[in-house]
Amino acid sequence: MGKHSVHLTICGTECVVSSEEDEAYMQSIAQEVKERMEGLQKRNSHASATVAGIVAALSYCDECRKATTEVGHLRGQIKEYVEDSTRARREAQEAASEIGRLKKEIATLRARLGENPEIPSEELQDAPLQRSRTGSFSRPEQEITPEQEGFLKFFEDADES
Repeated sequence: MGKHSVHLTICGTECVVSSEEDEAYMQSIAQEVKERMEGLQKRNSHASATVAGIVAALSYCDECRKATTEVGHLRGQIKEYVEDSTRARREAQEAASEIGRLKKEIATLRARLGENPEIPSEELQDAPLQRSRTGSFSRPEQEITPEQEGFLKFFEDADES
């Protein structure tokens, strides 16, 4: 957007302002300044246009600083909210993952207890480690099939001879 000159008249004083904003926007700002200055002159009949202009400028600068400070506070709050939201989302994902893991572990344990025989034995082999009374971890005991038992007996017999 290029700069262009805008002719403004505020309280009888004409001026030319160079701005990147369009003329309608600049005219609306000039109207607002004019209304503020006229209001100040009505409240204090001894105030000249120069004094009214200075007081209006001070008033606008004060509003701008307060708004800038408020924007800084709002940005800080938004940043905190985003961090809280990100942390909560991560915790929810971790909790969902933990729920899935615990559901699988429950199903595995039920299958071992004979409550849920539909879980294949391959999943039982991947079951989580159990903690023993001594504090060490080991895979839970699995039932030995007759085929495995015969194989183990072969070695037991060889050890005894």
